[in-house]
Amino acid sequence: LALPLVCLATLGFDLSYYQGSVSQSSYNCLAQSGYVFGCIEATAGRGGFNQWVGQDISRAHAAGIPNVDVYIYPDSSQDPTSFMTTIISQLQQQGALTKNMIWMDIENAGDWSSSCSTNQYWLSTAISTAQNLYKGCGLSTCVGIYTGASQWNPIMCGTTQFSSHALWYAHYDNNPSFSDFQAFGGWTKPNMKQYAGTTSICSTQIDKDYY
Repeated sequence: LALPLVCLATLGFDLSYYQGSVSQSSYNCLAQSGYVFGCIEATAGRGGFNQWVGQDISRAHAAGIPNVDVYIYPDSSQDPTSFMTTIISQLQQQGALTKNMIWMDIENAGDWSSSCSTNQYWLSTAISTAQNLYKGCGLSTCVGIYTGASQWNPIMCGTTQFSSHALWYAHYDNNPSFSDFQAFGGWTKPNMKQYAGTTSICSTQIDKDYY
């Protein structure tokens, strides 16, 4: 007897800085609703730092959600080495980097240079900086990339130089599976999918994810 795919799916969520301090009861509710992994924004929009990221991760763990990553929305107007050094230092001070992944959020061409080579250099330098400062996830690289073809192609001109990094892509088809994935940027298969956008649940708002 074949089970519906959703019964077999590993479901998670991501939370932006704009949700503020999310309560323990909300994380308990998310765990009880079947979410087993999460990803919390480390930045405060573009360039700042999310002061709540450490407590959010701690509360998620306390709720029984074992795997909680962080994502960074880059400020490409800053020097990439300084930017990443500051963010990673703040994450480490909060105890927010413990065997988890860092995801670089690559979207919104208006927040990047019009030069793809400039953007490629910025991201390459940012990733190298992160990899030098944090190696605790147990993988060959602890940095993944969140993007989609519609964002990657105009910002990075479709470069394949980052395809060795894990890919988290977005396609809001409300389908927790990779059946829709189409190769781009050298990635032939993804690691995670954001399959639904802003969703109100458990007294907060999340995006829904799958791996």
